[in-house]
Amino acid sequence: MKKVTIQDVARELNLSRNTVARALNNSDTVAYETRYMVIEKACEMGYLKVSPSALNEFKLHVGHSESKTVLVLARREISVFWNSIIMGISDMLNQNGYRLRFDFVSEEEERRLILPVDFSEEIDGLILISVFSREYFAEILKKELPTVCLDFPALINKADYPVDIVVSEGAESVRAITKQLVGQGLKRIGFVGDISYCRTIRDRYTGYMAALGEFGLVPSGDIVAIQHVPGRYYAEEEIGAYLDGIKEMPDAIVCANDVIAMHIVKGLRARGVSVPEDVAVTGFDNQEELAQVDAFLTTVRVGNTRLGKRLACQLFFRLQHPELPGEMVMVDTKVIYRDSSKKYKQT
Repeated sequence: MKKVTIQDVARELNLSRNTVARALNNSDTVAYETRYMVIEKACEMGYLKVSPSALNEFKLHVGHSESKTVLVLARREISVFWNSIIMGISDMLNQNGYRLRFDFVSEEEERRLILPVDFSEEIDGLILISVFSREYFAEILKKELPTVCLDFPALINKADYPVDIVVSEGAESVRAITKQLVGQGLKRIGFVGDISYCRTIRDRYTGYMAALGEFGLVPSGDIVAIQHVPGRYYAEEEIGAYLDGIKEMPDAIVCANDVIAMHIVKGLRARGVSVPEDVAVTGFDNQEELAQVDAFLTTVRVGNTRLGKRLACQLFFRLQHPELPGEMVMVDTKVIYRDSSKKYKQT
């Protein structure tokens, strides 16, 4: 029987020899669909020099090896913002032959430490896309599953927990936003966000404070709201209480996310205060459903689908290397400057 060569495979698929060679070595420079097609054809023709990583990927795709199951766990607060993260996770799991299971956790289940029924079945890995209470988080970890978290409770020492964490960069982006406000001559700049809730909000507050510190500015207490509140400032009544407690309106308010920012904008307008003419407002997350309603908010794009894919990739790494220490991965973000932060001091 004639020995099958790369050129033979290339001829069958009408591809260049170089493309086929890279596909057989599982190179990321070749599209996934093309790699799969090349590997499938090479196996069919009896070509023997397919790289182990490429062959393993092909086997996973066609079901020749046992597929693993990943459980994604979230609170019942899903929106377009969260959906795009889930889609990124789903795409990456499907591409690599993993099964996806998804489950919600209600407030009552979290309070009573009740885990979803999926935990009673065979699960190979876990992705948490919500920040749960310390007690519920500890209950989850009793299952001793490879676990990757999107964000992390602010008041928990990461070193004490055997998990991987993926976070979006926040300190430098909020620092840049705050410096842009100061650069316009604004000095009374507030901040709203529950920094006791999670690592990312605490990071954003750190960036805000760092920017003010560069210019020797110290915000007055009534324009800064960082203490814990039940709704984490996502409730309109909590924002109303904050605004009503301000003696003199600030020049600007930096918000921990877009939901808080839009409540601030609504609350200011209801009190006869214009944005940005009277008070500039900024957010974080670039939430699509909010942008479509009022696309004027200065914010930070996280790239949620990409973030979801990164969560899945980190879990793949942990499943392959359970012996290595836990990691914290930071995903880059991009500031988007819009009209809401363009407030110029009148001289």
